Amino acid sequence: MIGILLLTHEDFGAGMIKSAELIVGNVQHTLSLGLHRGDDIATFKLKVQTAIMELDEGGGVLVFVDLFGASPYNATAMASQNIKPKFRCITGLSFPMLLEALTMRGNYELVELTTHCMQVGIDGVKELFSEMGLL
Repeated sequence: MIGILLLTHEDFGAGMIKSAELIVGNVQHTLSLGLHRGDDIATFKLKVQTAIMELDEGGGVLVFVDLFGASPYNATAMASQNIKPKFRCITGLSFPMLLEALTMRGNYELVELTTHCMQVGIDGVKELFSEMGLL
């Protein structure tokens, strides 16, 4: 099974997992790490490394970070130099992407799931009135 790791500022990722469980039920092999005010980035990087290694059961790990170029992303980039498990990292975490990853990870290999979730993120951006045909 592909592991799923959410890396976000504060507890954003934990809240997303909790919300996802309302829809898909209890999730396995999924973890969130939040970077809190005052946290040391080197310590966070080590937590990221450990989490990826623990979540990888052979299928790899799909890592979602909340914001490109921010500290959770940078910690993942730094961690990638020191770990052997295969993983992919998507920035711009959205709820539709997370739901898709949780429900479809048994149907795809890691690279295909990554591509699929990125497309779901793009396709999930809609404007109400345009969708209703009122614009």
